[in-house]
Amino acid sequence: MLEGQKKEPFIVYVLGAGFSYNAKVPLQSAILSKLKDYHLAIDSQKADFYERIPIDVALAFQELWKKIEDFLEKLFKQVVNPTLEDIFTLIDQSIQKRSYCVGMTWFELEIVRMALYKAIMILFHDCERGYEDDLCFYRKVAAYFVYLRMKSGQDSRPFSIISLNWDCILENSIYWCLEKLNTKKVDVDYCCYTHPFEKRERHTRSIIQRAIEIYNIKTMKLHGSVNWMLCPNCNRLYVGLGAAGDELYEYTIEKECPRCKHIFVLDNKGPILEPFLISPTYVKQFDNAHIQMIWHNAYMDLCRAEKVVFIGYSLPEADYHLRTLLKRSIKENIKIDIVLARSDKAPKSKKLESIRHKYASSRYETFFGTGENVKFFFNGVQDYFKKETKKPIVESIEGIRKKYKNILNSMPLDDR
Repeated sequence: MLEGQKKEPFIVYVLGAGFSYNAKVPLQSAILSKLKDYHLAIDSQKADFYERIPIDVALAFQELWKKIEDFLEKLFKQVVNPTLEDIFTLIDQSIQKRSYCVGMTWFELEIVRMALYKAIMILFHDCERGYEDDLCFYRKVAAYFVYLRMKSGQDSRPFSIISLNWDCILENSIYWCLEKLNTKKVDVDYCCYTHPFEKRERHTRSIIQRAIEIYNIKTMKLHGSVNWMLCPNCNRLYVGLGAAGDELYEYTIEKECPRCKHIFVLDNKGPILEPFLISPTYVKQFDNAHIQMIWHNAYMDLCRAEKVVFIGYSLPEADYHLRTLLKRSIKENIKIDIVLARSDKAPKSKKLESIRHKYASSRYETFFGTGENVKFFFNGVQDYFKKETKKPIVESIEGIRKKYKNILNSMPLDDR
């Protein structure tokens, strides 16, 4: 913290799907229908679609969709809109038990699951390519977080972020700011042992950021991320933050592990990197070392939090892993802000009492109580951040550059 500066309360921001909704990232309930739309758009050869999607990525998506569609035909032929939870639960449970499912072996189901992961990655990364204008708000929020982190000084952190989303809208927005500031002095810290795909990329491994005096923005993604790729051999986690190339190529075209490809070779190929997502199932597995490290960091930060802000998260009852984490870590009577949409507000009418539990606000009241420390905001994410992001210093990237000129000019060691 800078000398003479007033100590700010430590805040943990918990981001749900509602945070990314304005960037056209589909909610979980809409992902499958969006994948179908992609297939139809490619099939009909829509011109505007091919302006965004390279032809080889489009062809790769169609191959993935064929595997997914064959599976859905066998399992959900009579179901118009099967839920992603049902699909992944069926696949994951069959794989865990090494059992057959309508004639498909667990190995074949693993291929279907991987096809789903890769198709989702294409869908999510395309959201940023197709809706550039919608990212303005997120870049302001990112600038706000960069500003707060630099303002607090090297020895202090005013906030951390827990994300329950697969998308990387916030991280890419932070990197957009860092590109404008032309600095490596600030970076996204995923709180696990990350590796950049290539040394020329701007991301510095999360685990060494504090050691070389980088202003780390802790971003703990409890369910994985569409910009994470895992080596099935060495378990290294690669991220493409700040990559110079096209993101759709970075994450959807087959890529060998840079460290293993010269050591372990099968059929003239090294181990192929795989998407690292936690399936939305009732049998979630958190046994990977990276995920365990992230969850532990989330627990530690929630324990010391003086305020927790839930943004666009509906607190579903099925999300019992996170509900357990919150109960174990959050202290009694700390300030809690809950940012939701107006449609999430439970009706007051006694006639509708039987359906109150279907509303997010009611679930929060049941979970945290209704004390003065719990505040609801029903005007959405943008309205909540509007006051802070309109401060002149945050509104202008140039303002941050001028105020923190000395910090920005002090470059960290280029040690990856």
